[in-house]
Amino acid sequence: MSRLYIQYFECDSVKGWGLFYDDIRGVRQPHKEDWKHVVFNTKVEAEAKLALISAEREREDSACPFTLDEAKEYAESHKWKFASTYAKTAPHEYLVKSWLAEEDRVLYERFVATMKANAVIGYYFGHKNHYLILGDHYYWFMGQHENTAVDLINRTTIDYLELRDGVYYYKPKNIGEGE
Repeated sequence: MSRLYIQYFECDSVKGWGLFYDDIRGVRQPHKEDWKHVVFNTKVEAEAKLALISAEREREDSACPFTLDEAKEYAESHKWKFASTYAKTAPHEYLVKSWLAEEDRVLYERFVATMKANAVIGYYFGHKNHYLILGDHYYWFMGQHENTAVDLINRTTIDYLELRDGVYYYKPKNIGEGE
């Protein structure tokens, strides 16, 4: 798992301090928020942002997990956004922490703690995930750096989950099925 770090950069006409991570090939990549690279005029500003990000992760790591019944109730109390980009290939919904009211973010962190404490191993086309299975849905998150909190949780129905030899696998449906 990679770690966020601060580095000065110049790209096109943009100069400043940014947050970066090294991808699995060791290539520097910009950290993004709301799909935009985070850029600062000074190193002090970048350090302050990194400190906030790390503190959020520490808060998440110390969150008290829900019981599974409480977690299911929490998940069902939210309106999840349908991932239209994946409608035909991997239908799912998602919930973004930064879209939530401040008071609900603490509960979101408890849900993440519940996911971490109760996850089972699963695979999506060879990519290892940790799934939390609750009722008719299973939940997962991805793309987390070691010093960042989870900002996006995905879910889909258990119709897309298959248990083989004690391991869970994503089970795609045939396109057009059920239409």
